[in-house]
Amino acid sequence: MKIQSLLKLLAPVAALASTPLFADAPGEPIRIENIAFKGTGCPDNSTASVNISDDKQAFTVAFSEFVAETGPGLPLTAGRKNCNLTLDLDIPAGWQFSIASFNFRGFAAIDEGVSASHEATYFLQGDRRQQKFSSTENGPAEKDYVYTDNIGISSAVWSACGVKRALSVNTVLRVWNTDKNRFPNSAGILTNDTIDGEIVQKYGITWRRCS
Repeated sequence: MKIQSLLKLLAPVAALASTPLFADAPGEPIRIENIAFKGTGCPDNSTASVNISDDKQAFTVAFSEFVAETGPGLPLTAGRKNCNLTLDLDIPAGWQFSIASFNFRGFAAIDEGVSASHEATYFLQGDRRQQKFSSTENGPAEKDYVYTDNIGISSAVWSACGVKRALSVNTVLRVWNTDKNRFPNSAGILTNDTIDGEIVQKYGITWRRCS
């Protein structure tokens, strides 16, 4: 199976909600202070590298081993990989924010009888509430894909006022054979090479004043 494209996960790229309650936004931008990572798809610094732009508004995380695959001779553990990003954010005083949407772009190459899924979970550290989204591809397929997670304002998790809490985004890739008796030689792979994102109030973040 020949892979001709690399998976890209693009963080916030959707427009702000148009509801007047969220039309306002702070004059100062939210800034990324630090990004940490851990998981089977990014186990150490040799498997992922982080670059934050000089203005601390955008970031790129490049991976070398974030690959989920299945096929003859491969262990079950090869079919599931994850990487959890933790973003320490500098929030303007007197404001709180919530994520509005995320877009994901990638590539799947899977044989008949194989399925692949992409799952993302978002949460603010110290808050038990989470948002989880997933998409699945069924083989045979060899395609680029785009998934959009639209988080409804009514169910959004807002950051606490006057408290700094890191934003975590845990991405999980899964590939599995749905019926090894019928498709004993089927294989599949899902790769994640980079995560690129911007943390600016007009892309993927909604705001409201602290009350």
